[in-house]
Amino acid sequence: MKIKLFDKDLWQEVIYTVTQQKLRSLMTMFGVFWGVFMLVVLIGCGIGIKNGILGKCLNLATNSVFIETSETTMPYQGLDRDRSWSLQDIDIQDIKIFLGDKLDFISPINVDDEKEVTTGVVSGTYLVGGISPEYKKVIPEKVVMGRYINDIDVRGSRKVCMIGKQVSKELFGSENPCGREIRLDGLIFKIVGVVKQTNDQIDAYIPPTTSVLLPITTEQEIFNRRNKYSTLVVSLKDNFPIHDYHNKIYSIIKENHHIHPNDDEAMTTIILSDLYSGYDGISAGITLLIWIIGIGTLMAGLIGIANIMLVMVNERTHEMGVRRALGAHSEVIIRQIMLEALVLTFVAGIIGIVAGVWTLTGLNSIFTGMDDRSTLIENPMVPLAPALASLFIIVVGGLLAGYVPARRAMKIKAIEALREE
Repeated sequence: MKIKLFDKDLWQEVIYTVTQQKLRSLMTMFGVFWGVFMLVVLIGCGIGIKNGILGKCLNLATNSVFIETSETTMPYQGLDRDRSWSLQDIDIQDIKIFLGDKLDFISPINVDDEKEVTTGVVSGTYLVGGISPEYKKVIPEKVVMGRYINDIDVRGSRKVCMIGKQVSKELFGSENPCGREIRLDGLIFKIVGVVKQTNDQIDAYIPPTTSVLLPITTEQEIFNRRNKYSTLVVSLKDNFPIHDYHNKIYSIIKENHHIHPNDDEAMTTIILSDLYSGYDGISAGITLLIWIIGIGTLMAGLIGIANIMLVMVNERTHEMGVRRALGAHSEVIIRQIMLEALVLTFVAGIIGIVAGVWTLTGLNSIFTGMDDRSTLIENPMVPLAPALASLFIIVVGGLLAGYVPARRAMKIKAIEALREE
């Protein structure tokens, strides 16, 4: 007997059965919906967490090393221990000569004590720092208003500054401070930009949100620190790993300042790639955990569907006996049961995907609106492939869950099935 897949009468009976058994259909659909929905949401949140941890670091110069001065701990060449020192222009020049075209940039940084900043009637005390334009490549921050400090500001030692978003709020309220002036250490500075830190998980030498940032040359001039830097950031091009060159860089600096070659305490160094690599492990662990939970939820949904389909087929054993006694082919009955399972699982699965994507969109709107601090989750989304794969798995599972007990029921003789109530 030839069975038509798109038999109109067969489909009408499928729809009728599904709509008549509302409670059973809803229970089956809820199991499918919940499994797909949770898998989509969990995978999306996992991707969002990964974006939140690593996304803000993708455009940063992670192939870099921070070098900060500390007191010497060993006497050397007639000089005593516990000696304070500063990085200088000669260090920058010698590092450039050594690295040549391997060098991406060198960013000098100075960090000063907190200073009083006034705007006339309003004042506050904030950390002050001197930076170069490259600083934005190593510390995740965003220009909220105006612009970033540029090379012209540095070369001209211009009396301009950037202020943190929190500083702007405290000194100017909701007004745009760009173009306004502040007084710092008796001098007038024009505000050219407002910045905020975009990732609280990264420890900044000068916290952008709560600081006043000057061009490095301007900071040196007003605080009498010419040719002195507290920190250097040396960044190499991507195809030259910083790990292959950092020891030589340290040696050049130690030689310039007569520091014992074994005095590792005289400098505090941080290789950014090492700092960020820890986040890769965290992200991978979170992703694995979410997949385990998601697949577990999907399996729970499959088990629920299998149980419901088993009960459904058992309840319809008498019906199957009547239909077989009236001449219905076994394969037609099985095909109808499988189509019922297909309709229920597919529709519920699609609803689960749509609801999951809608939930992730809502979460993204909430986290995007949290403008005053960085968030752990950023742009939660789910790739199409896992969503469709979860739908396929649960639909196939539903079909098998209906097919196996239906096939077993077909082995029961029609007369015995008619006795079932």
